[in-house]
Amino acid sequence: MKRCFIFGALPVDTIPEKPAAGDWVIAADKGYETCRRLGITPDLVVGDFDSLGMVPEADNLILLNVRKDDTDLEHAVSVALEKGCDDFVIYGAVGGQLDHTLGNIAVAHRAALAGARIVFYGEDSSFTVIRDSSYSFPARDSGRISVFSLDGTAHGVTIRGLSFEADGIDLPQGTTRGVSNAFIGKPSAISVSDGTLLIVFNT
Repeated sequence: MKRCFIFGALPVDTIPEKPAAGDWVIAADKGYETCRRLGITPDLVVGDFDSLGMVPEADNLILLNVRKDDTDLEHAVSVALEKGCDDFVIYGAVGGQLDHTLGNIAVAHRAALAGARIVFYGEDSSFTVIRDSSYSFPARDSGRISVFSLDGTAHGVTIRGLSFEADGIDLPQGTTRGVSNAFIGKPSAISVSDGTLLIVFNT
């Protein structure tokens, strides 16, 4: 798997996962400011830079038009997918404007359909989307976690190590059945054999 870290426009002070040697780092618009503050040198800088307020002086820069059909962050994901990245960690893109957060859920959904995985980390809430696969968490003493189906009914949904467990159930789209589960101090995992799940959890 090829890993990619992307920094979006929202303020970020701490990051639970840091880029390692060999990881690809992209700054999307004002994410360039975050990278500089955290002492991280991006491999690529992408955006129209309306949020940053200036075009950075960078050799590895893709300058986008303000009037376009995708967001700076979606464009960054598209470039990384074309480069073969399939494991994404994204900061500075959850919260703020609701429409942008919903758009980023759509970006994570699209990536999952393409066989990649994105984890969006926010200050309070984070999310990922999985398709026909699983996602695991280390033991956590507290925190909420919810699961939603994104593509019709998800089949074979199994939940282990949380307050409410499930074994191969069907989870229809448009239901709140998977809302407000909880971590209970055990390693946990959520899997789906046929379908696409949105997993939302406390950061």
